[in-house]
Amino acid sequence: GVPLGLATSSPEKHIEAVLRALDLNRTFRVTYSADREPYGKPHPGVYLSTAKALGVEPECCLAIEDSVNGVVAAKAARMKCVAIPEERLRSDPRFAIADLKLSCLSELSEIHWANLNH
Repeated sequence: GVPLGLATSSPEKHIEAVLRALDLNRTFRVTYSADREPYGKPHPGVYLSTAKALGVEPECCLAIEDSVNGVVAAKAARMKCVAIPEERLRSDPRFAIADLKLSCLSELSEIHWANLNH
């Protein structure tokens, strides 16, 4: 399958606990906190480090983001990015830099995936 990495602004100490509580602790090959970087999002460092740890070129990665800073970070890392902002932020024009904007993750289809990879 596709290797999954988690590049998050959340503190390192919270990542494992949240993933365990949601029964997702075996879902991600790599989890990486921006706490390990000199700068957090919107700096691309956390995304670049996650891609490197996965052994994947950033240009081959798809980031899924819910924040403007996250979208900026993903695009600065040269990744494709799907934005899924919370409802009250969906009209924020800053999300326009994302390659695709959806209302929820379940809307992401194989057609979107294929189109993003061209």
